[in-house]
Amino acid sequence: MTHTLSATPAAFTDHFHITIHGKGAHAARPHEGIDSIVTGSHIVSALAAAGLDVTRFQGGNSWNVLPPEVVVEGVLHSEDASARQRSSAQAATLVSHIARAFGAEAQLAWQPQREAERSATPRSS
Repeated sequence: MTHTLSATPAAFTDHFHITIHGKGAHAARPHEGIDSIVTGSHIVSALAAAGLDVTRFQGGNSWNVLPPEVVVEGVLHSEDASARQRSSAQAATLVSHIARAFGAEAQLAWQPQREAERSATPRSS
């Protein structure tokens, strides 16, 4: 049996950057803050369920303080322009509604990348 590589159809790959603004507080008094880490965690779960790849989650620099800000980044892979539009609109809705539900604010920015050829897959012959 021989294996050859066959490239799959081109897809769009777009980078997203989300900044979540909560309200910092001491961990002993979390009721005085808006937890950007918990908010970000819910956003990550929702984006993953929607098919986006989250590749970076960063927030805080202390073990006993709720950070006022969290950054989430990742990529959206789309088969075509229509899927790209639907997925990016769904992501924007999820981010906005989840942040609002926790009393936080979030900004979602997109960095469209070039149309990329997806990784080659082996094909038996």
